[in-house]
Amino acid sequence: MMRQYDKADAVREGLRTKFNVLIDDRLKQWSVNGDFGEEHNAQRELADKFANRGYIKSTSSLSLEDPEEEEYIQFHIDARVQAKKQKNFDTADKIRLDLAQRFDVMINDKMKLWSIGGQFEELGGKMGKPRGVYTRRGALGDLSPEEEEAVSKMITDRYHAKKQKNFDVADEIRDELLKKFNVRIDDRSNEWRVDTEDYAMAGSNSLTEDEVAFIDGKLKERFYFKRERQFEEADAIRDHLQERFGIQVDDRVKEWYVDSLLSGVGGVGTGEEGE
Repeated sequence: MMRQYDKADAVREGLRTKFNVLIDDRLKQWSVNGDFGEEHNAQRELADKFANRGYIKSTSSLSLEDPEEEEYIQFHIDARVQAKKQKNFDTADKIRLDLAQRFDVMINDKMKLWSIGGQFEELGGKMGKPRGVYTRRGALGDLSPEEEEAVSKMITDRYHAKKQKNFDVADEIRDELLKKFNVRIDDRSNEWRVDTEDYAMAGSNSLTEDEVAFIDGKLKERFYFKRERQFEEADAIRDHLQERFGIQVDDRVKEWYVDSLLSGVGGVGTGEEGE
């Protein structure tokens, strides 16, 4: 079958102008004056509104601090739409690539949405973590809330520097984070942590304040044993905490939690004396 789209469009336009006949290819129906029934008319109205709507920012998009940068993104997304209409696909692709590299913008043409970080809540399904968002793990150490906010901003700046291939700038930010705040970044898991001897408690449990303080003290003692390469002593503390409280320790992120499958093994809530 020959694909003569121009002739097909000319026939459709002729029927519309001469007889006011509208064709709905999806329904495979035609109608004088465009009446396809109440239900289909409502669907067509929604479809027309969507077709005439421009591209908009997704509700789950990350935000930029500078409003002018978001205006820049919207302007160039609109320019990309016009380029596609004019079949300037090379220009459209260059705009898409530039926005992706500079601002980590993803464009969903089907839904006419754009998102910094690539998340689209409107599509439903399980929401993941946007690219460029790093999660803090472990204890905060001596960081104040203001310093934690400053660290988060620097990590975001570093991510965008890497996206723009400014690797020297990204490395400088990484080095400054370590020197100024003692912060280490894990790009594989998109996580950051303060390099401190403290461990953070994760999850919920029924431990008392005294028990939590005891565990924190033992984990700090274990940290010093590991630093001095006294691994047998460090392992003994870990095993004791597991037997008595059902504690599991994650040294990578400097966190500990109570494993519900182990917490009944030792003396939690039994009044047993510890070390």
